[in-house]
Amino acid sequence: GSPNEVANDRSLGFHFDANSGFTTKVGVDKTHNRKLIWLMIVLGAPDQLRQRVAWALCQVLVVVKDAIGAAFGHTEWFLQYYDIFVRHAFGNYRDILKEVSYSPLMAENLSFLQSKSSAYIWETQRIKAYADENFAREIMQLFTIGLVQLNMDGTPKFDNYGNKMLAYTNNDIMSFSRAWTGFELQSNRGNIESTNRLDPMKIVGAWRDKFPKTGLSGGYIGDSFPLCVDYPSKSYLRKGASYRFLGSSSLPELMTDPPQFIDPSTKRAVLNETSSLRNLLCNENSDGECQYLSSVKLDSNLVCTGVECDINTVRVVQVANAAFFEYVHPPCVQQVFYNNARKLSQRHRSYPSICGNPLLPVASEACCESGSITAFRNSLFDGERIVFSEA
Repeated sequence: GSPNEVANDRSLGFHFDANSGFTTKVGVDKTHNRKLIWLMIVLGAPDQLRQRVAWALCQVLVVVKDAIGAAFGHTEWFLQYYDIFVRHAFGNYRDILKEVSYSPLMAENLSFLQSKSSAYIWETQRIKAYADENFAREIMQLFTIGLVQLNMDGTPKFDNYGNKMLAYTNNDIMSFSRAWTGFELQSNRGNIESTNRLDPMKIVGAWRDKFPKTGLSGGYIGDSFPLCVDYPSKSYLRKGASYRFLGSSSLPELMTDPPQFIDPSTKRAVLNETSSLRNLLCNENSDGECQYLSSVKLDSNLVCTGVECDINTVRVVQVANAAFFEYVHPPCVQQVFYNNARKLSQRHRSYPSICGNPLLPVASEACCESGSITAFRNSLFDGERIVFSEA
């Protein structure tokens, strides 16, 4: 369940009865499993200072068992959560906050699991609602900055009238709550206890709030990141471009493709045999066999070859039979409001339409033959996005 976890050593003699839905004969009350395991570890562990720091951290970043809907009898969920503090006891507090924020237990504990944007709720249900504010408030009040602004020596700051200066206001809570929308449990998998509350949560793009969020300093979250429109065309061939190995699956993991794209007939961007990008991702050995790495980062600009010269950007590239890499676009900001917006629509005029930035590769093209009212796509690969000037 936890990173770097090794297989069980049965010779040690102790094991717990997982909540798997099957009856076993271990004879231990499953409600006490996590207590017994924790106690045995902390009493005998050689790294006592790490164990004490982890215990202190878990008293700050608390998950309440009764707030987890199906917590009764489960062990692995809570042990995996506690492992966050053991693993980062001597590390960076920001790393702890990040793992805790993506933890399904914390999301359920502070109720931002499946929180959705106001726009999504209105579009799908015609109900006026706001994003859940619980975690947005507690991560500031309990986990980080507290209620009052402080000087470097820990004393409170005062305004010109002698009043303590608040660290945040309710407007900040409402703004940050929109950043905690879209989080959902990962799909279930084998060899874990019950439903998947172990893996870091995924983000459902449709649920996310897409509008700017103000920061505590008066600007906007994301102000320090470049604008997406400032990235040059074919950034995927430039120095610093990153790729993740997907194995035999052609579905990206950091982006969302339609489920039907899992079909083998899906047209992917297949790299040419002479492609410099393909050679780098293949990483051939002396026998000419590809030795794929889990991640690859370009250390210099590459010259395009074949299909690479005709596309703006890529999502998934095929290096060989049943070998795919996903392009990891660097973080950037897409402005909500921009000039010369273009209308993007689906096949039928009665379908909902949206606005798109013509300077960004956000849509595919479709053309009608003379005298026809039916448009056909001419994409070089399924899911291709291009800028308006090349449509």
